[in-house]
Amino acid sequence: MKKIFIIFFSLLALSSCFFNSNKDWLTSYDSDKFSMRIPNNWEIIQNKDGILPKPRSGSIELAVTAKEEKNGFSNNLLVLSEDLKVEISPWEYVDSTSINAEKNYFEYSKIETKDITFADWKKSKVNIFEARYNNQTPKLKFLQTADICEKNKAYYLTLAIPKNITDTTKYEYMLSTFSCKK
Repeated sequence: MKKIFIIFFSLLALSSCFFNSNKDWLTSYDSDKFSMRIPNNWEIIQNKDGILPKPRSGSIELAVTAKEEKNGFSNNLLVLSEDLKVEISPWEYVDSTSINAEKNYFEYSKIETKDITFADWKKSKVNIFEARYNNQTPKLKFLQTADICEKNKAYYLTLAIPKNITDTTKYEYMLSTFSCKK
């Protein structure tokens, strides 16, 4: 009987290590407006206004990039915010921003749309697609979602990864860790 308990608890301990290994690659990021988990080997772009182009609307809240570059590209995450004039749900906001997605890219191919539940239990959608900005940039895979926080503040999250990544589960999990602060 003692051996059974030892084996059972050993298996349980090992399985919990494997189960949590997908989350261990992330570290907490907290601002006064939101929190989320980002890859611990990525770096926050401090001078985002001096490096990144100004968005057409809203402002850049967070820009994070992988330290490692492959084929001239680094995985990256961009969180934009926008004050909304009307009350809208997160999934309606995602739909409204994806209406012109095909026109905003040199090359665009939608892969799928999935449901997502954020850390604060709000629900939204995540659009997954491949696109190129222009004929000089590589085709990338994008994951885009949005959450609406107090006072109609929309947060639009865009994650860019290489197109050869077929299993986006861990990146979807990363996006789902987003949570509004009250």
